[in-house]
Amino acid sequence: MVTPYDTEQLVQFDADGKELRRVPLPYYMDPLHAVESPTGTFIVSHLNIQLKHGQVSEVNTGGEVLRQFTGSRLSSLGWLHVAVDSHGNIFVADYDSRRISLLNAHLTLRRVIADEHQLNYKQPWRLCYREQSAQLLVGFYEGVLVFDVVH
Repeated sequence: MVTPYDTEQLVQFDADGKELRRVPLPYYMDPLHAVESPTGTFIVSHLNIQLKHGQVSEVNTGGEVLRQFTGSRLSSLGWLHVAVDSHGNIFVADYDSRRISLLNAHLTLRRVIADEHQLNYKQPWRLCYREQSAQLLVGFYEGVLVFDVVH
């Protein structure tokens, strides 16, 4: 998945780099990152230009929004990166709030995996979930932290 800058679309490629499809997104989505879910939909982290904060949305291949996660009433989302496991659980790195959260396949918050204290007050930039070892690799400008994740 590629989220081209300022285009309001996703571009999906196969393993050989051949373009498979372009998925149009609603005008208010400024996509940051996207991954394909186990059900063939797409999990998109984006800035909502209307609400002026981050969201995680699930969209189908036609770009229709199926559900969204906006954060809690206590904390809005910022700059986001996502990873997904084979069950559709979604890991969300929030750069602004210095938090790693786990959402279920319905985009409902299950729990906070790591808060700013556990991240040593660093801002998470990237995520990689290694399902075989149940490890979540969290990338920062300065390096990587590894968390063991048990659902």
